[in-house]
Amino acid sequence: ARVEAKRKKAGLYAQLSQKVFERRRDKRYDEESLALAGKILEMNCELYSLWNYRKEYLQPRLRDGSSASGDSEGPRPSHEAAEPEGKAALVQQELRLIEAALQKNPKSYATWQHRKWLVALCHEIHRREQQREAPGGTVAPLCDLQNELALCTLLLSLDERNFHCWSYRRFVVRLSRADLDSELAFTTDKILQNFSNYSAWHYRSALLPEVNKVVSLEALMAGDNGADDGNGADDGNGAGGGAGGATMAPPPAWRSTKRGVQGVRLPLGVLDEELKLVKEAFYTEPEDQSAWLYHAWLMSQLVGGDCDGRHGHGSGSGAAAFGEEDVDSRLAEEVRSCEEILEIEPEAKWPMLTLARLLEMQAGRPKVKAQSSGGQLAAQLKGRASGLYEKLTDLDYMRAGYYKDAAAALLS
Repeated sequence: ARVEAKRKKAGLYAQLSQKVFERRRDKRYDEESLALAGKILEMNCELYSLWNYRKEYLQPRLRDGSSASGDSEGPRPSHEAAEPEGKAALVQQELRLIEAALQKNPKSYATWQHRKWLVALCHEIHRREQQREAPGGTVAPLCDLQNELALCTLLLSLDERNFHCWSYRRFVVRLSRADLDSELAFTTDKILQNFSNYSAWHYRSALLPEVNKVVSLEALMAGDNGADDGNGADDGNGAGGGAGGATMAPPPAWRSTKRGVQGVRLPLGVLDEELKLVKEAFYTEPEDQSAWLYHAWLMSQLVGGDCDGRHGHGSGSGAAAFGEEDVDSRLAEEVRSCEEILEIEPEAKWPMLTLARLLEMQAGRPKVKAQSSGGQLAAQLKGRASGLYEKLTDLDYMRAGYYKDAAAALLS
């Protein structure tokens, strides 16, 4: 009986799919067709072609209420009117469909992308209507961004590592200009709940430079004060696709470069606090790589290198921001921490790899080079690092080639 029920369901799904795709080919943009598409999407939300079908239906009606080109149906359904109430009802109906799909598959690429597209379009429409409004007047938004943040909070309480939801949250925060200190506190809560949360650590690395950025006089004179120009340019995540670039451009400090966030270095006090937080993760779960990757980013903030174990470690580029003693003392403290962890977990890969990289940084520091025996001390530090890389080739044989290259680079 169960097999027969599944067979009937599959047959119904196939029939509905065929009907809907035929209607899309015929450019039928009516309520019945969209209702059929919605039923299929509730069964299988990864059919991005049907989300695109709904975009073709929604966009002209939300923008100006006009009927889509090729609409072969007669009078428009009442909810297609250009009045704000009709548009708002249409948006809420679509948001409910998306939520129903996310309940069945909270990690659906196509579903999250469709919600991002819809919210970006609503934001763009609201911004343009607000610009046309008389001074002092207000226009109700088609979509409440605070509700979107609340939805993200709810979903992340169910699965704190849903990276689709984290990405969407960052998108909503940029649009809503939400309080970044509150967002930073949110990442802290999620990290303390589960240290193995790549998305929370990553979001933190984007938030900290923005929260702590200090604009230089030169930047102010050049006009780069970190403010969003509000052009509605696409932020590169595809949310503006089909919506005329409805996504606001991220502030300059959010734009990534090879060294992290453009032109922003964290204050030493903030770095110290972050190092304390990440050490809690080390001692709790020394084999979990998410905290170690965040630690590598913190070290790049300290010394100004790429922190991949081979490029520019200890070159002294961090001296422009921090004093040599400040950098050297913190490097020494991180070395001691890794050594302590390895005493407890001698076969742990990540503290071993991090220690090797830290020793490389120390070998290239100006203080070591300036000593009369600097060459000998640097050679000793590199020798220790090389020994660790050799041990890692046995411990993590799947990446043996990487460790051999890192050891060979010590000789160059």
